[in-house]
Amino acid sequence: MTQTEKLTWRAFAPEDFERAAALLGRTWLPEFDGAAQRAASQIELAHYLSQATWSLVAERAGEILGVVLLAERGQEAPEGAGWTELETRLTRAAEKDPQLAEAVRTEMDGVREEAELEREYAAGDPAGVDAAVKLLIVSPDAKRLGIGGRLFSAALDHLRESGAAGYHLLTDDSCDVGFYEHKGLTQAMRRRSGAYWPGVDPERDEFYVYVYDQLL
Repeated sequence: MTQTEKLTWRAFAPEDFERAAALLGRTWLPEFDGAAQRAASQIELAHYLSQATWSLVAERAGEILGVVLLAERGQEAPEGAGWTELETRLTRAAEKDPQLAEAVRTEMDGVREEAELEREYAAGDPAGVDAAVKLLIVSPDAKRLGIGGRLFSAALDHLRESGAAGYHLLTDDSCDVGFYEHKGLTQAMRRRSGAYWPGVDPERDEFYVYVYDQLL
């Protein structure tokens, strides 16, 4: 554990879950109301944690300012079964309320669509299949602190040290893909989305999901 400019950098811990999910919801799901945002963000975060083999959190004064999660080929997520069980339990609870169920379905349909694209990408066995950045999220309150870049660099340092030949990530038009292009990633796959995305009119708007990758 190291501290720089009052920031603490450490691995993700189970007690981070509520705060990290709240950050995910506030940043990625602003269109959802409070209860729906909480349900969808917790289920999505549990889904990513169930695959995560390495993690890093940036924290300041008890506030989580950023999280990055990696999934590495051939490795098991240390707490994967527990996070999968939590995802299932939270999903079943949300299904009892029509409003929550609809919010969760909307969010996870996009996640599943990206996962299908990822499977097609992996079928070609590119070098980037060695690892995936499953989550990279930074608080809007920390945009000028360089936290996203530092989390991303730490993840790549870990992958290089582990001997990965490359890595990939999934993203979509709601994210700043320019950040990844600036970091040297290239677009490996693109597909027009068939899922519903809040704020996007599928009849009028073209909304794409992507795979970006990079050799190490």
